[in-house]
Amino acid sequence: MHSQVIVEQIIIAGIIVLVGALGSWAKIINEQAKQSISKVVFNISLPLLIMTTFLEMDISRKILVDGFWALIFSLLAFLLMYTVGKLTSRLFNLPEKSAAVHEVHTMFGNIVFLGFPLIAALYPQKEGIFFATIFYMVTSALQWTYAVFRLKGEGNTTLRERIKPLLNPNTVAFLLGLIFFFLQLDFPDTLQTPLKSIGSITGPLALMYVGASLAGTKIKGILGRYDLYALSVNKLLLIPFLLLLIINFVVAQFQLELSEMAQTVIVLQAAMPCMSMIVIMAKNYNAADDRASENVFLTTVLSLFTLPLVYFLSTVVL
Repeated sequence: MHSQVIVEQIIIAGIIVLVGALGSWAKIINEQAKQSISKVVFNISLPLLIMTTFLEMDISRKILVDGFWALIFSLLAFLLMYTVGKLTSRLFNLPEKSAAVHEVHTMFGNIVFLGFPLIAALYPQKEGIFFATIFYMVTSALQWTYAVFRLKGEGNTTLRERIKPLLNPNTVAFLLGLIFFFLQLDFPDTLQTPLKSIGSITGPLALMYVGASLAGTKIKGILGRYDLYALSVNKLLLIPFLLLLIINFVVAQFQLELSEMAQTVIVLQAAMPCMSMIVIMAKNYNAADDRASENVFLTTVLSLFTLPLVYFLSTVVL
């Protein structure tokens, strides 16, 4: 049943992405509009989605235990992605700036603009977004520290520059949500309903942004880039599968209390295509932003086929 749901959601996501691309080709969604959509999602709708999710969750020992192990396995996922990215960048003997983009893109996936909409649709229960948010928090912490350090170059970034971006609307929403969750606060419907409605637009807006961003990518640059093919296999299939086996082994070996939903959400988040924000970061830090754009394009297109497969494998293994 869930396999059918994820296939349907991938098709729906693909259609919305296509609408975004068509809007870009028709010059309805120009560069300024794309920036506006990105800012609305990152600064308004996603924080409200995160916060209202916490407001609707009931505290229990089960969800606290699941949340703890979701955090541990999220950290493990990044260790695995870091290792694979380092190995393959050296295997292809990439130039420094290209190697930096390759390694960072192996680690960071499009969990905001694709992961959250997919998880929200696949798991209407609020716990799905909770586990996805835990993965996001680990992503955010490493993105604005390690990724900045790697893209900008060793010695060219201060500790303050790397830590400052961690204080953003989504981390604030997460912290507020945790407070509301542990205190089990209830907002009146007249306040919570509009906030929840705004949060619900995250999915469509985020997916349209992905489509509009992909529309300007030149496909010619992808041909002959064997490192990109390796990145796609690693990011979309190899790493999620290895992570799935590791989680399954650890849970079985130590008889951990971890729900199948938590495990699947972590694996799916790790299987997301390359993060579009890395393109902007690479451009800002004078790294190989053209290669970053190509990475996002190919992995996003391929993810429409690989995500259902990853989900199917997770249901078989778990």
